[in-house]
Amino acid sequence: MVGRSSKKKTVSLSRTVTVDGDELEVVDECVYLGSLITADNNTTKEIQRRIQAGNRAYFALRKTLRPRRIPRRTKLTVYKTLIRPVVLYGLENVTLLTEDIRALAVFERKVLRTIFGGVQTESGEWRRLMNHELQALLGEILFVQQAKVGRLRWAGHVARMPDDSAVKSVLFNDPADTRNRGAQRARWLDQIEADLRVTGRLRVTGRLRVTGRLLRRRVAQARVDWRRIIETTRATTALN
Repeated sequence: MVGRSSKKKTVSLSRTVTVDGDELEVVDECVYLGSLITADNNTTKEIQRRIQAGNRAYFALRKTLRPRRIPRRTKLTVYKTLIRPVVLYGLENVTLLTEDIRALAVFERKVLRTIFGGVQTESGEWRRLMNHELQALLGEILFVQQAKVGRLRWAGHVARMPDDSAVKSVLFNDPADTRNRGAQRARWLDQIEADLRVTGRLRVTGRLRVTGRLLRRRVAQARVDWRRIIETTRATTALN
């Protein structure tokens, strides 16, 4: 009796819509192409899913990443091939909040400290590597910087799409409604502008131009120039 009652209650609360004669269930969130999509566009949930997936990969490979007899180069290859892509998947389309950036950084430092181990001081004691020491040993940009580079690369791809492209329309068309008063959630385009501002490339000449608060439609038509901007972003350590 309880099972039947519970089942009827679940069915009565379900919502459906009809699209071209097909009845579809309305849900608050779903996974599409490996990424979590929520009705309220809560990208933090997707970041948490990425980190959880990275943790599963990390714990499965920890016996390979920890031993000192395995060369660091081999460990870094395993990390870059089997762990980092799991976490970075789809992040070029995600708006990163402050807590998301912090969570990504904490996870990456955990993996890197497992790979590099500790450092012995002059007194003979061992200590953990500091954050800047980890980045120096890694020799390349970190998670968050890599996500920002991917975000700029994806923005260039979208800007070069035809004007009738659905993806380009969603990105560049202004919504009809106004935003509510008070503090606003960060938007994807706002973070693109912030990245370009850090690199000193907010305003660029020729066929590339970013003005105001929106990434204009003509941005990245010159592919070579846009690639140069991406490389500048990759080399800018201030993106953290």
